Amino acid sequence: MSEKEIMRIGRITQTAWSRSVRRQLHTGNDNMLFAPSPWETCSGFQTETGGGFVWADAHTVGDDVRTGYYAVYHAAGELAARNVRARGAAVYVMFPQGSREEQLAELAAGVECACRELKIQVTSFQGGVSGAVVHTVVSVSAAGVLHDLKPPQEKSGKNREKASAVKAPVHREIIMCGYAGLEGTLRILDEAQPELETRFVSAFLEQTKKLTGELIRPDQILRVYECGKNTAVRQIGSGGILSALWELSDTEDIGFEINMPQIALKQETVEICEFYRLNPYLMTSAGSYLILTDEAEEVIRVLEETGARPVRLGMASDQKARMIRNGEEIRYLDRPAPDELEIWRSKR
Repeated sequence: MSEKEIMRIGRITQTAWSRSVRRQLHTGNDNMLFAPSPWETCSGFQTETGGGFVWADAHTVGDDVRTGYYAVYHAAGELAARNVRARGAAVYVMFPQGSREEQLAELAAGVECACRELKIQVTSFQGGVSGAVVHTVVSVSAAGVLHDLKPPQEKSGKNREKASAVKAPVHREIIMCGYAGLEGTLRILDEAQPELETRFVSAFLEQTKKLTGELIRPDQILRVYECGKNTAVRQIGSGGILSALWELSDTEDIGFEINMPQIALKQETVEICEFYRLNPYLMTSAGSYLILTDEAEEVIRVLEETGARPVRLGMASDQKARMIRNGEEIRYLDRPAPDELEIWRSKR
């Protein structure tokens, strides 16, 4: 096998997906709401009455009891980014050999905790033990209903309305809601607290644990849509905020210029990432979002009313350049890199 055929750690790259997946997918359906793409995590079909059923898939890997907690947040957040409220969540867990039943009970409690916080019903919980896995893998499919779509017969040709087709006119503003690398920070703390205790005092680590409350809930994001704002939203998942910026640019067909110092970071994330020599801008941040809007003032006001602390990152452009400004220095965004949390885990 040649070197270029070996897939890197983390999510399938855009290049590999386009080369080896897109070419294999030929079956189509006019009622499908979202076309497959390297970045699309939602699926859905429109009904004859004009509504639609939508679901989002997410998975997390880890050995902590809260691994399932973050999988639920990730899946529900993907739906919220599509203006869909999660109603139910189906869970499947794969444990490595040697796992104990108490781990199953603790993981199920973590799933239920997230569902209770987000007001989601667990509709299915299944799993198994496999010698093929090294760490526990939790997969969650969150489902909801999409309203106010035109019936299928009212759509035609290239003008079919897809739930994903909120194309962004140029010169819209990019807003960040949440904190870069926060999810990854919390998961590292969950899995490696004894190790972190060799560097940080217990008060610091306990303070970091409380940052779970800083994760942006789906209902906070849905408030923007409820106010009728024309927005495009992307959850900051695998690969961190730099990957999310690339994905937003690619899906909305825009360029941008953002200010690096404006990216919101918690000091706790900075400290823990420095300890492990990780880049927080390349670390999974489910529970944080990018919002593209031409009504920035109103969107910020609505989000602040929910308790969120949105920040302005910069402006979209009709040019394709993806510029990141840091003081006088300007650089251009690279293609998404592997997620730092996955790299951290692979080295342990």
